[in-house]
Amino acid sequence: MIRLWFIKSKRKSFADIAAAIPGVKFDQEASWNRYTSLGAGVAPFPLFRVGNTAQASDLVAALKKEYPDLKIRPIGGGTNLVGADRTLPDTVFLKIYAAPGGDLSQIYHAKDGIFFAGAALSLKNVLDFACANSFGGAAGLYGIPGTIGGATVMNAGANGQCISEFIESIEFLDLNTGKVKRHRKVSFDWAYRHTSIPEDQMILRVIFRFKAIDPEEENVLLKRELLRRMRAPAGRSAGSVFRNPATTLPAGRILEKCGAKSLSEGRFQVSPDHANWIINRVDRAELAPTEKAFVETTEAMAKKVYDSTGIILKPEVRFIDMETAEKWGTDRPRIKVLVLKGGVSSEREVSLLSAAGVAKSLRDAGFDVREYDIQQLEITEDMRWADVVYPVLHGGFGEDGTLQKMLEDAGIKTVGSPSESMKIVMDKVASKKVMDENGITNARYAVVTDPAAPIPEGMELPLIVKPNSEGSTFGLTLVEKPDQWQEALALALKHDKIALVEEYIEGIEATVGILLGKALPPVEIRYPGKLYDYDAKYTHAQGETLYLCPPQGIDPDAVAEMRELCLRFAKALHAETLVRVDVIVRNKDNKVYVLEGNSMPGCTESSLLPKAAMAAGITLMELYSGLVMDALKK
Repeated sequence: MIRLWFIKSKRKSFADIAAAIPGVKFDQEASWNRYTSLGAGVAPFPLFRVGNTAQASDLVAALKKEYPDLKIRPIGGGTNLVGADRTLPDTVFLKIYAAPGGDLSQIYHAKDGIFFAGAALSLKNVLDFACANSFGGAAGLYGIPGTIGGATVMNAGANGQCISEFIESIEFLDLNTGKVKRHRKVSFDWAYRHTSIPEDQMILRVIFRFKAIDPEEENVLLKRELLRRMRAPAGRSAGSVFRNPATTLPAGRILEKCGAKSLSEGRFQVSPDHANWIINRVDRAELAPTEKAFVETTEAMAKKVYDSTGIILKPEVRFIDMETAEKWGTDRPRIKVLVLKGGVSSEREVSLLSAAGVAKSLRDAGFDVREYDIQQLEITEDMRWADVVYPVLHGGFGEDGTLQKMLEDAGIKTVGSPSESMKIVMDKVASKKVMDENGITNARYAVVTDPAAPIPEGMELPLIVKPNSEGSTFGLTLVEKPDQWQEALALALKHDKIALVEEYIEGIEATVGILLGKALPPVEIRYPGKLYDYDAKYTHAQGETLYLCPPQGIDPDAVAEMRELCLRFAKALHAETLVRVDVIVRNKDNKVYVLEGNSMPGCTESSLLPKAAMAAGITLMELYSGLVMDALKK
């Protein structure tokens, strides 16, 4: 012990090491209030500042020689950093400053749009210089604050662009040895607001490749982006607090929907102008800007979103204290969801596509998702594991209520309407009876079970003939001539024991999604032939089908009527959690007829209910998460 104390006492102090390297500056008690834009964190910390590569390299080598176990952590512009309330053991911080003639604050154009830029520069500096040399193409990144070193580590982005799109290679300082290395961009993984760049590598220089541009046109784009950035909330902040859960779902929007703008803790308050910004209330100087208060504010924001939607927000800010980063959000367990897919019906392939979209959206939202290709009716361990089972199944036992009844009997929470409701929706004749009982206008119809039966008495051509319990227009026929009747009937009875015969209504078809008790905007369906059949839906041999949401060719009064009728139908079925109802608006008088329902509509991006939801401002992530949370509360 005595010998060890003697060795430690002979070590050079941090101040002595800094003094031995010309140009290096050292502050034993630096403040997070000074070196970060947010100003959170009250513990002082040791900070070295360097102006060029040589100083940085010499300093790291000297520090690691005297203190082999010392952790050296870089600080960029500090625009997305949250400081600490405690002194971090065995840790010092390193920052580049803009020294006169310092190579880390310089930029030059090599050739063919290749630019070498020191890590102390901002993206604004880089893009201005590139534009002056007739190169650019990255105007969407123009207003991103901080240094390009920090922006690169975070793969910062805006307006659909990310900094990694323009990087060729990067020069690093190894914080273990002080050696300088260069790596090509492909050496690392790049994702939304994430890279695999190790923490012990400090960016010194970024080599960009920009495309040739017209400087005048580029300047217009740069100024436009700068003006947009100038409208950001006023006050000290770290910028966006959370990553966007999806490209179509900004974090600010979901936070505002969930009521996060009312939150504050100590010195920190959610901006009244932007729900994804937290402002340091410097006017409340009597309160210390603690990391704890900032973390509590972010936790409360994320909890509001989680409790309402199940979506787990991920911080975009970086916590200096790794213990804080590791603990953040651990009180919000991931909700376990089993997505059932496939099935054995004729719509198996559509189910597989739909389920893939649902599973991806739920994973992106933070749910713990498993997928199961169900081939037979049985309760599995995965079903018992799940908090919620999400059956993305079309037709067959997945849509006729059989599966749902089995899950209900086992006490397993399930997305969708009750089994009895799904049974009726799948049965077109039973649905017709519900419509009749509730005064919901529908086409005149007859039921046929005999393949040799004549055209039902009292019905005249043209007629629609279809199976009673099949989906996706399988077995559907428009009968316009008497000699087509028997073939159409045989086809329908091939798919089902019961054929439904309806009067043909010439008009405009549409569909109305009912989601969690509300009617979504209708989707107008324009198909090239006389019938919205399998070809019009999937194969398009006669031409493309157009899906217009909101409708363009339907009278507004008819739109209002169809929404009211469809919601009434859904409520009569006790299927208002999730159902899509098909209608037709008769040409001659704009009268609305309800056709049938679909209790587990398609879930691909091109499917009609998701299309209607997006028109209503509901993203796919919100759609599927909302259905899971609804099932969880049952």
